[in-house]
Amino acid sequence: MDLHQSSSVLHTADMRRRTNAAATFVGSRCTRAPLPSFVDRRPPPTSPPGGSPMIRLATLDMAGTTVDDGHHVYRVLAESVTREGASITDAQLQEWMGTEKRDAITNLLRIGGVETDEAQVEAAFTWFLAELERAYRQAPPTPLPGVVDGIAALRARGIKVVLTTGFTRSIAYPILAAMGWTTGDDESATIDGIVCADEVRRGRPAPYMIFRAMELAGVESVEQTSATGDTVADVEAGRNAGVLAIAVTSGKLPATAFDGVDVDHVIPGVADLLDLPEFAGVPAFAG
Repeated sequence: MDLHQSSSVLHTADMRRRTNAAATFVGSRCTRAPLPSFVDRRPPPTSPPGGSPMIRLATLDMAGTTVDDGHHVYRVLAESVTREGASITDAQLQEWMGTEKRDAITNLLRIGGVETDEAQVEAAFTWFLAELERAYRQAPPTPLPGVVDGIAALRARGIKVVLTTGFTRSIAYPILAAMGWTTGDDESATIDGIVCADEVRRGRPAPYMIFRAMELAGVESVEQTSATGDTVADVEAGRNAGVLAIAVTSGKLPATAFDGVDVDHVIPGVADLLDLPEFAGVPAFAG
């Protein structure tokens, strides 16, 4: 399927537990789109007495978590700022992976010693989008191993699956179309929906994409929601939302990169979510 074909996408937020941190994330670049109606035809998952709170909504990152993009986003993001004169390290680049890409470019230019203005940031961001689209046309992204079956198994258990991504809609939706992924609440769909960084007030590590996914999926409790991703920003967004925060090592970072990070689980990939007690509906400390 051509990368520029549009996909049928169901867009899919609460507050919670140990934080009022969402109040600290202010500022906006875009206006929220109106919410479509969402009718869930699947039975809600259940949890046995004494078991962990059963996850009803799994939010998953895209590149490096569910999608193999050939690490193009790393290369293109780095080039978008170095061609403007910035000098950055791999560690500095990694710090901004998983965040909204305009924010990432703004901060990487600053870190790289470039005194920027809005016009320069916009020029770098425009180049980033065009170059990434070109790279994806030449080598379309594919699902990471085990992801399609893992997502299907989650949905078969009554768990809604919504992608959250630092990509804009112009990048994310064609990726889904190229992979043949569909959205909806019926069993034939691949995922329940997707939330992009340009659809909320601010991207990661702010929690807004997770809250938006909860709203769209009709899940009101953060204790029944998880956030999974391959970057520290993914984990921080989950923590700021007060949901179960899970790191995967299917991207560029090894498990040791999450040492010292406030994360609930570190697992190899999305398929391994099925083995976690919060997804299996078994007591968390069952031995």
